[in-house]
Amino acid sequence: MSLYGRRVTLPVITPVVLQKRVLKIYSEDETSRTLEVPSDITARDLCQLLILKNHYVDDHSWTLFEHLSGLGLERIIEDHEMVIEVQSKWGIEEGNRFYFRKNYAKYEFFKNPEIFFPEHMVSFSNEINGVVRRTQILQMFLSSSTYPEIHSYLHAKEQGKKTWKKMYFLLRRSGLYFSTKGTSKEPRHLQLFSEFSSSDIYMSLTGKKISGVPASYGFCFKVNT
Repeated sequence: MSLYGRRVTLPVITPVVLQKRVLKIYSEDETSRTLEVPSDITARDLCQLLILKNHYVDDHSWTLFEHLSGLGLERIIEDHEMVIEVQSKWGIEEGNRFYFRKNYAKYEFFKNPEIFFPEHMVSFSNEINGVVRRTQILQMFLSSSTYPEIHSYLHAKEQGKKTWKKMYFLLRRSGLYFSTKGTSKEPRHLQLFSEFSSSDIYMSLTGKKISGVPASYGFCFKVNT
């Protein structure tokens, strides 16, 4: 058989290309910049991209914020989070925004963890004796056996309720609990207020105006579905 009479078909090789998305990022002065980014870009990578494009000095304080305009809420988007995934949870007409600005306390928890665990608000495991050194705090925070319990009074309002109530709260690895009887930590007196695996924590920017928050600082849990 003549080779010139044969038709040879080679398999089609399709290159893998990440889908591009368009993001609009706002600065503190309300000016904005539109960027085309990969669909899997993380908050950290986006911050690095914006630093390069704006010729900023990288002092590890530049931060990406999620701003929910209609609810008056805002939160820091963590370095590992996928920005497009965060955006996909927004409603079309909600007017939400991404802000790129400095936050000098961005990594403060890792630099000075002791300020987040004041002695009068923390109960350490029985395995811990004496003064806890700075280098031990983060190790305990990441440990399942010696995780510290943080407790304090907070004003809280449950969904559907109009009034705020001062209650004793306990922060544990499994979630945030409140006591139904004073400062009792007995299991029968503790009720789960919120767990963290399916919720994000937001700072309240207009809490006094919208919800009548009885303090200058407020936060809330929002289910991230």
